[in-house]
Parts: sequence; structure tokens; C-alpha cells
Amino acid sequence: MEKPNNQEDFLAKWASGELSEEEVTRFKKSKDYILYETILEGTKLLDVPNVDRKELFNKIKNESSKKKKTIAFIPNWAYAIAASIALFIGYTFLFNQNTTYQSGYGEHISIQLPDGSEAILNAKSKLWYKKNNWDKGKRVVFLNGEAFFKVKHGNTFTVKHNNNSVSVLGTKFNVNVITDFFEVICYEGKVKVKGNSFSKTITRGEAIRNINSSIEEWNQNDISPTWIIGESSFKNTPLRQVITALEKQYKVTIQSNGVNLDERYSGGFTHNNLKNALHTIFDAMNINFIFTDNGTIELSVN
Repeated sequence: MEKPNNQEDFLAKWASGELSEEEVTRFKKSKDYILYETILEGTKLLDVPNVDRKELFNKIKNESSKKKKTIAFIPNWAYAIAASIALFIGYTFLFNQNTTYQSGYGEHISIQLPDGSEAILNAKSKLWYKKNNWDKGKRVVFLNGEAFFKVKHGNTFTVKHNNNSVSVLGTKFNVNVITDFFEVICYEGKVKVKGNSFSKTITRGEAIRNINSSIEEWNQNDISPTWIIGESSFKNTPLRQVITALEKQYKVTIQSNGVNLDERYSGGFTHNNLKNALHTIFDAMNINFIFTDNGTIELSVN
């Protein structure tokens, strides 16, 4: 690449995205491009405050100008920076990758965790964890959606979602987390449930949920969640959560304009017949439904 008259200004403009398309194309063909690109990209990953990229490149060029002003000289310490950044990126990629599982519409996934514990994901749910942490004895998973956990005894096992968490040593419990809804049901042993404004330990047969910062508790007699055998069940649950569960199981869109989504529903629906599921829920609540196309259902009230 043809050398610019003022290479310090040239690099500063490139670092800040001020070069023309033609100048960028020519620069990418030069032998120095890969080195500078490595340093620039590395500064985006480093956890340090206010990295001044222009200053970084000016420092590189100032060092080089002290030795040879007429040649585009790259000092040895710049190569050391590039090598360190490459090593840092590789280390981060290798040791901080998430192991992720995600279920589809109407799908359940059984997951064997590194310690032998089991998690069963309900439809359209996601679970992930950092295996490197488990190798150090830290049993932590992150959940978005719903899952039933069978935890082997050992170190504290924690399920996290935003500011909510469930911690146990070894037990069976169900967690359901979506926007403004956090529900935990204990089927064996005891679990500690924490949120922004509450902390509660529940035992076998007890359940707790947080809906828009309102805490609700109740008892139940099931030995496991019914959804793992093909039927979702609800106890005094807001209709919006019931509709979300329907959409996830049947891959449909339910339009609910004019319907009170805060109205509570107790009951259930089957996972193998959409029309039966719709009648079971909406007939009981005096809500009408029609199919506007194969994948869209419209609700209305008289």
C-alpha cells in the first residue's frame, strides 16, 4: 500500500472509522493491516475503562518515528500486544463458552448435567451453563422458560434468571420464568427462592410465584409437574401466562385484544389436540375463539 504523508493521522482516522472506502480497501491489502486489526479488535474485548484507540495507535507510531521516520516501522512491543490479545481472546473463547440447550415448539428435552443431575426443558425454553465453573464445583445454570430439575446431592445447585434464583443441595423442583413471572414448585426436599424483594424457603408440596413484584404462595399434591406427561396445569394463574403456554406448545399466535389477560385460570389443557385445549380453557372463561388462519387464533368476549 502506498504510504500516506502522515501515517499517524492515517491510523487514527482508520481506528475511528473516518477513512474512505477506497482507503480502507487499499489498507487491507497491506502487510501491516492484520497486526493493527488484531490490536483494535482486542481493545473491544478487554475489560478496561475508556480505551482510547487513537491514543494507542499514536503511541505505536510515535515509538516507531523515534527510530525511523521514513519507514513504517512497527515496534517489537506492538507485536507483543498483538500476541497477548490473541492469547487473551483464545483463553476467553476456550474457557468461557456456554453449553446451551434450547427446546422448540411443543418439544421437551431431557438434559444430563455435568454432575449427573437432570433437567427437563418444557416447550420453547432455554438452559445454559459454563462447564468450566462446574469443573470447579460451582453448580449454576441459567434458565429462560420452564424446566423440571432432579438434582443430585452435592454443593449448592443454583438456577438463575435475571435477579431471581433458586438454590438447593439436592431435590426435585420446577421453575417457570418469563417476563414479570417467576414460579417455583417444590416436589421433594426444600429449595430457597430469592428475588429482588423477597427470600423464601419452601418444602415439598409448597409453591411460590412472583407476578409483577406481588408474591403468592399455595400448596399442591402432585409428585411431579403434569407437563412432562403431556398436560399443562395451572392454579389461579393469570390468563396471559396460560396463553403463552398454549403458544409454546402448539406453535400458534393468539390475538387477545379486548380480553382481560389478568383474569385468573385454574385447570389445564392437553398437548395433543389444539381444539380440545382451546375449548377447555376458553369455554370455562366465556371467551370466544376463531381461527383466522392455520397459525393464528383470535379471542373475543361477548
